[in-house]
Amino acid sequence: MRLTELYEKYRDRVEFIVVYVKEAHPSDRWWLGRSRTQRAVHALSGNPARLDVKDPVTLAQRRKVAASCQANLFDGVVPLYVDEMDDEVATLYTARPTRIYFIDREGRVVYNPGIGPFGFSPDHLEPVIEQHLSRG
Repeated sequence: MRLTELYEKYRDRVEFIVVYVKEAHPSDRWWLGRSRTQRAVHALSGNPARLDVKDPVTLAQRRKVAASCQANLFDGVVPLYVDEMDDEVATLYTARPTRIYFIDREGRVVYNPGIGPFGFSPDHLEPVIEQHLSRG
């Protein structure tokens, strides 16, 4: 199940926040491009991420890339925030390259499947949401 589908299903009971952080593989730095590794990652993860993104050096540039990400990966419907250039959110949550977390109302991390893209599985998140909601 895609993250957008989970958002549509649970958005009235769970707050979804996507945070765009530092670009993991910018084309002007550590670019994987069309390598066998990148093709395998795309095939296994189903992630249609862009491969032509340069590393943003200003917050305005990062916001522009984030807007493209929101449109391409989340159909423009899942709320998306942008980490500041000091990468505070990415550092606090060890968010690179990709992470998915479920955090309860008390601020405890209930679900952290590990480093993406392989750990980024919205399908595995749904049972966690269901279990959490069933507790009331």
